[in-house]
Amino acid sequence: MKDYLKYGKGSLNGIKEENVIILLSNFDVNSSGGDGSFEPNSSESNWKWILIRDSKTDNWRVDDWGH
Repeated sequence: MKDYLKYGKGSLNGIKEENVIILLSNFDVNSSGGDGSFEPNSSESNWKWILIRDSKTDNWRVDDWGH
């Protein structure tokens, strides 16, 4: 999270740490390669989903993803 806030999009959008969640997921990619950007028939691990919100009362939204 510190890297997101210091070097990533968080450094540009001024989001506060309490309004950021980072989820990690592992998944298998099918023979099509997903949307074409993944290696077909492979596995991805520690894929990051960065969720942000503007305040405690706002909904979470995906701001970034990847390794």
